[in-house]
Formats: sequence, C-alpha cells, structure tokens
Amino acid sequence: MKKIISVLWLSLFTLSFAQANETKQIVLKVKEMNCQLCAYLVNKELRNIDGVISTKASIKDGTVTVLEDPKVTDEQLIDAIHRLKYSAEVVK
Repeated sequence: MKKIISVLWLSLFTLSFAQANETKQIVLKVKEMNCQLCAYLVNKELRNIDGVISTKASIKDGTVTVLEDPKVTDEQLIDAIHRLKYSAEVVK
C-alpha cells in the first residue's frame, strides 16, 4: 500500500512539474492602460485567447504579464490589444 501511495505522489509531482514547463510568460507594455477599466478590458481581451492561462495587468507600470501555452504567439496577444485601440509591445 505504501508503494502505491508513493508511486501516486511521484506521478502527481511529475505531472505538475511537466505542466509548469509547458508554459511561457510574456510581459507587454500597453501605454494607454492607465485606469482600472483599461486594465480590466486588457485582461478580458487577452483571456479570451485560446491558450492564455492567466493575465495580470499593472496600471502603475502600464504592463500586463501573460502566462500562456507555447502555441500562443506574440502577434495574437498584440492583435487582441489592438482590437481595443491600444498599442502594445513585448517587453520580455
């Protein structure tokens, strides 16, 4: 029984570690994002993209951090922000 539990724990750890390696993080600069509504709209638009896991906008810095699957391209993110009539550029 202890062996089975150990194998299950090891399997769960391995799966969570493998999943963490399959994501990437990108930071975008959005100059026009200067209020809570702007940040909300940017987050909402980016989260509508298939493959985006999470977003966090910072009004103070004018940036949004995106956690995404590797299949998501920078262009998809920038296009989503352009749909809001905002400009965006990749910071890192």
